[in-house]
Amino acid sequence: MPGGDVAELARELARELERRAERLELALRDVVAEVTRSNYDEVVSKYKVVFLFFTADWCGPCVSFMKTFREAASANIHPNVFYGRVDVDKSYALADKFDVRHIPSIVILVDGKIVENIIGSVSRQKLEDKIRQYIKLAEG
Repeated sequence: MPGGDVAELARELARELERRAERLELALRDVVAEVTRSNYDEVVSKYKVVFLFFTADWCGPCVSFMKTFREAASANIHPNVFYGRVDVDKSYALADKFDVRHIPSIVILVDGKIVENIIGSVSRQKLEDKIRQYIKLAEG
């Protein structure tokens, strides 16, 4: 029946528009958001996988690696994965909580539990491989 085909086409179009709106919303949010003690609990409870990049404005290697972190995060956006930046000078309580002694460092959390630490700068490829590994967990 021709009317049925139009209705199905309308439903398919509505689903596609919803998917595009969701992707646009994700793209418009800051890919790497600031994490502090005040918003940490909310972030961890909302996302299955959290990448926390510990850094400081005065740290040269951190500033350089931030670009790599941001690019890798931008290329691997997923609704269940969060990428955060923690300034150790402003949020020393979080740095202490995770026993961060060297920066740059990335602490990876799954379901609120530390599963891995990356200390120092790594290549974008290595970081993206690691991110994709955890995205698979976020999808499950």
